[in-house]
Amino acid sequence: MHFIYVQHSGKPVESSAGNFWVQAGVSLPAEKWKALQLRLNGLQRSFQKDNYDPLKSRVDANDLLHPRNAEKSWTRAFCKGFEKIVAALEPSFFLVVVDKRTTDKPAHAKWLLPLTYSYLMKPLCQHLRDADDIGCIVVPPGRPEELEVLVQLQTENLFGSGGRSSPLVSSPMVQNQRDACGLQVADFIATATRRYHEGVYPKLYAKQTLVGYDAVINSHYQGFVKPNTFQSSAIDSKGYKIRGYIYLWRRDNLGRLRLEQPSRDEVPIGDVASAGA
Repeated sequence: MHFIYVQHSGKPVESSAGNFWVQAGVSLPAEKWKALQLRLNGLQRSFQKDNYDPLKSRVDANDLLHPRNAEKSWTRAFCKGFEKIVAALEPSFFLVVVDKRTTDKPAHAKWLLPLTYSYLMKPLCQHLRDADDIGCIVVPPGRPEELEVLVQLQTENLFGSGGRSSPLVSSPMVQNQRDACGLQVADFIATATRRYHEGVYPKLYAKQTLVGYDAVINSHYQGFVKPNTFQSSAIDSKGYKIRGYIYLWRRDNLGRLRLEQPSRDEVPIGDVASAGA
């Protein structure tokens, strides 16, 4: 059994600051979740000391990677330890990056959630088949619309192409972030990825606040997120290798849809414009 911890970063509304919505998943074998929990709790205790509360303390990615904190020596040391612990357990990451400007329809969770989850399903299922195992998706509490989307998608995909049954169990698990460090890891990689792709920060923050910030975020993204992103040897019906990083379409300055040149780990799949039309 693998636990698939899922989190997203960004606001699902067109008018909010930022143009990107990122859905992230972290796959971890069930026998490793306890080690992850103990090690990350120990890391927090060593940094927070008397301020550490096992019932309240958790990794807040938005705070750690915010421009006002990302360059601080304390934050950088904590993130380095955090990334080292997670990478040692050999997780697999899955990412769907959506540019909300891609569609004329206002960005909204009602269609962003089904869209991103539908794209996550293929690499997640392939990852589990490669491991010859089954998986259970884990989400934080208080998201009934997300649970509804997940149950519907998993029910529809109960039998895949060729009659293969889905390796994902049909009922998602709801777990408090405090008790699931895997959710905190998923939040960290979603936030790092979104901040890496955002181009709005110079407009939101004073220029002096951003000195060196791009380099810090780049180091988290290039040094931690991408090396642990799933990549399979399998290919889909169109001949694309099935990878865990899916980057959807974006607009150029003329308002026309264009496809970003993908890196080795970034393979765009499908046309988000038609999905959001």
